[in-house]
Amino acid sequence: TGEADYRTPISEAEQFYEALRWLNVDAVLVRVPEEPHGIGRRPSHHVTKMLYIVGWFEKHKS
Repeated sequence: TGEADYRTPISEAEQFYEALRWLNVDAVLVRVPEEPHGIGRRPSHHVTKMLYIVGWFEKHKS
């Protein structure tokens, strides 16, 4: 979640993450500093985002 996201404030992402944890859902909240909604301002942030997405699919594939 981009910390500079004005469309979906970080506080909403934190609340959603806590609700998932409360429901015992395997979840991760990744905070990306100085990034807006799309998380693509810095190439390194975009790569990190993609690695988390690929990792999620690898972990949850059947």
